[in-house]
Amino acid sequence: MSAGSQGFPARPRQTAMVAGLLVSLAVSLGIYFGSGRLARFDAPLAAYAVATVFAAFAVTYRYTVWIQRPPTWVFFQAGWRLFLRPYKLVRNVFRLARLLFDNIIAQKFIVERGKGRWLAHMSLAWGCLLAFAITFPLSWGWVQFGVGANGVDYAVEFMGVHLFSFPPDGALAFLFFNGLNISAVLVLTGVGIAMHRRLFDKGAQAVETFTNDFMPLFLLFAVSVTGLMITASYRLLEGANFSFISLLHAFTVIILLLWMPFGKLFHVIQRTAQLGVAYYKEEGVKGPQAVCARSGQEYQSQMHHDDLVRVMKAIDMDFGPHQDLSPQEKRRLIALNQAAAIDGVPYVG
Repeated sequence: MSAGSQGFPARPRQTAMVAGLLVSLAVSLGIYFGSGRLARFDAPLAAYAVATVFAAFAVTYRYTVWIQRPPTWVFFQAGWRLFLRPYKLVRNVFRLARLLFDNIIAQKFIVERGKGRWLAHMSLAWGCLLAFAITFPLSWGWVQFGVGANGVDYAVEFMGVHLFSFPPDGALAFLFFNGLNISAVLVLTGVGIAMHRRLFDKGAQAVETFTNDFMPLFLLFAVSVTGLMITASYRLLEGANFSFISLLHAFTVIILLLWMPFGKLFHVIQRTAQLGVAYYKEEGVKGPQAVCARSGQEYQSQMHHDDLVRVMKAIDMDFGPHQDLSPQEKRRLIALNQAAAIDGVPYVG
């Protein structure tokens, strides 16, 4: 990856294109060899598998472009540099585990915004993760269900290797064969809570847009409902309209996968990179602080100040000495200049 001005990547889109192609190729090879050179590949699930290849390219492309933007590139580089310091590596690994639990598993940062929003995020996140964990290995031909040695139990194979067997009427069988239904119920719960907030919360209404806030909910709703319709078709309606419902469900899943890199759902991918910001902030608090040129007060870490100046110059925005002022003093200067302009005497300080 070549470096441009101020140490930032010079050709982000070309780099992203290469990264996207490599990841999509890796997924394709994983499907080919993981399914025993397609010997265990389920042809009716081919559309899902192809969609994951395209989604892998799109997600990687956008993520790589995003991570190479000057602001995110600063945090990305600094996060890894601070994390990999040999004398703090062990401590950082434990801190990373805690950050992963707080931000990804428990999503504690959402609780401060309201318990309802936290419940919606948890339902959507874990419903989707459960569905992906089931759908991807099945559509790639990595997981198969066969008949156990006793001719009664189900046998689970992963990439052609027998893992274990379970009786058809046990709790494990219920979880295995209703996993997607459970994930659909979780997603619908999250969609319902989120939609209620979008429709009735005045604060949400002030900033929401159809593309960012409603389209993802509509797609998740469509995937979940059509998935439950498949179950209803073969369990309650003796297979009525099963083929059409299956095609409709496949269509909604494919649209969702291809939409992820371009809509609000992409923030799920971005969240992992933001964990490095915690190391950056911690280092900034412990390091030297920037001092305001007017008030003489400390207002942010020197590291953050210097990186911000570098980023501003990289995007052709250089405010000179004004960048050495604290936010409070900048606001004070604006007020002084506005007051002076009213009196007809320009003030610059």
